[in-house]
Amino acid sequence: MGRPKIKIIETAIEPEKAEELEKARFELSEQAEEAVKEEVKKAKKKVGKARVRSERYKKLVSQVDKANKYSLEEAIDLLKKTSDTKFDSTFEVHINLGLDTTKSDQQIRRSINLPHGLGKKISILVFADGKEATEAKKAGAEVGTEKTLETIEKGKLDFDKVVATPAWMPKLARVAKILGPKGLMPNPKTGTVSENPAEIVGKLGAGMMEIRTEKMPIVHTSFGKASFKEAELKENLQSLVKEIEGAKPTGFKKELIRSIYLSSTMGPSLKLDLSAINQ
Repeated sequence: MGRPKIKIIETAIEPEKAEELEKARFELSEQAEEAVKEEVKKAKKKVGKARVRSERYKKLVSQVDKANKYSLEEAIDLLKKTSDTKFDSTFEVHINLGLDTTKSDQQIRRSINLPHGLGKKISILVFADGKEATEAKKAGAEVGTEKTLETIEKGKLDFDKVVATPAWMPKLARVAKILGPKGLMPNPKTGTVSENPAEIVGKLGAGMMEIRTEKMPIVHTSFGKASFKEAELKENLQSLVKEIEGAKPTGFKKELIRSIYLSSTMGPSLKLDLSAINQ
């Protein structure tokens, strides 16, 4: 039996069809090129422009030894020297902790009163009724209503703190997703839910502030102004650190505070010597 014969059938594409295929191929190539360009644009946006520091900032940074750990007195003195803004700069503290904030029992959130306040007037919104609302207004707060909730839902947040009576908390649930991420949702743990909101307004005005761990975990907050006396800044910071140390979770055996950095508005940061913080 011989080998089977294979019949080859040649086909030809009509010129019109060939032209359509070529056009389709070109369009696909063009689309791919545009897609690549778009991805490059997105990548460039993510990278962003290189941050260019001003001559003013470079001059201030040159005064700070990044390898040095400063005593509290040295740090505050240097903060004042490098705070050359035309306005009263805010002094900030960044406290790095050894906590695991993914665990609910390793999170810090509480309110404290700094000995010398924060040096700024804050706007306070209070949700209360009757006598409590009247007293809160006398204490300097703005009283919220159902209409205020509608304003908040539109994204208008022109206040620094929110206080509420327990009776108002169910009503505030509708704006919790807006106030929560901003750190404005009233919370019993921070003292901003109270049967006596006027008292809380007075404390907030006198310098009561909330400290809480972020995801990193870091406690980031302010502890005064450039116009404060050195002794006042020192006492405020020591009080803040003491409060955080006192909030150490039960059973936590590791070192709580790993490092502390101080900075001023538009100024360089510097590292504190932890061993000298309470001296």
